[in-house]
Amino acid sequence: MKRKVLLVAFCMMMGFLLTSQCLAAEDAATFYKGKTLNILIPSSPGGTFDLLSRALGPYLEKYTGARPLMQNSRNIQVQNMLFRSKPDGLTLVLAGHGPKEITAQMFKQEGVVFDWTKFTLLGRLPSSSTAFAVDKKMGVKKPADLRGKAFFAGASSPFFEPLFAEALGWDKMIVIPGMSGGERSLAMRRGEIQGCSGGAAQMSKDADLMMPIVVSTKDPKGFPGIPTAEEAAVKGKEKWGRLAGAWDELMYWSYATPGIPQDRAAFLESALQKAYNDPAYRADLVKLKIDLSEHFVGSKELKSLTKEIEGMSEKEIKEMETIIETKYLKK
Repeated sequence: MKRKVLLVAFCMMMGFLLTSQCLAAEDAATFYKGKTLNILIPSSPGGTFDLLSRALGPYLEKYTGARPLMQNSRNIQVQNMLFRSKPDGLTLVLAGHGPKEITAQMFKQEGVVFDWTKFTLLGRLPSSSTAFAVDKKMGVKKPADLRGKAFFAGASSPFFEPLFAEALGWDKMIVIPGMSGGERSLAMRRGEIQGCSGGAAQMSKDADLMMPIVVSTKDPKGFPGIPTAEEAAVKGKEKWGRLAGAWDELMYWSYATPGIPQDRAAFLESALQKAYNDPAYRADLVKLKIDLSEHFVGSKELKSLTKEIEGMSEKEIKEMETIIETKYLKK
């Protein structure tokens, strides 16, 4: 008799939990239906972050019932706006530049008021592997060929270029900032620069010109056979190659305002996962020449990917700031 009572009690408890979960999902779905989602884009129109956000927008509408409204702004401004937004789950970043967003706070850049550790992480859909390529006319075949060689590298806002240089012993590399992707290609064709970083789409477009020699993370599809910065690093400098890979894992992440209700965060994460599995969305990314991650990277996995970066000491942060923002920049 006692066992029957316990069994009934257990079943009632499980039924209550399942009902609560279903009601929470229903409540979130009801909340989002017909609402407007304010999608903040940390770049100007036409850039990769803009294209990715706009490509995902229709699928977010499909799976949430809310209409996306896109708003472009500068990187730090986007994070500040999100941080100050009402925590109702209606303001999102669908494709953020994790490395620059986090280091803006780490390096105490002017104007930063957000705390990236408090954002509500939702997931990551695209895959990111940054490659460093050189002008084919240089005859360089492997990263070690650039050690002790003076050369110029073009960049929009230097980040991966200095990390590659530090890991690989390119002590004579000089980075020229403020160059868009198109400007870097043109400058290399003119012989004004000899190297630059970029994704598979850019390298594919300029395959007649650029030779990728190292990547941040393994990418057998986009960059088959190309070693990672950690693998090719000078002895004792492996951590900088490892950091380049860790940073790239946070590229294109999706997140929301701090403190939004858990059921809404779970509902948004579920919508992103459904978009990831949608054949039409996958086809859209193929057109953009951007790869999806091997699997949907959910909020818990995304959080775990930040552990090494969150654990950096003040000394390590200061060293990284010097490498990225000073050491290799053109004086």
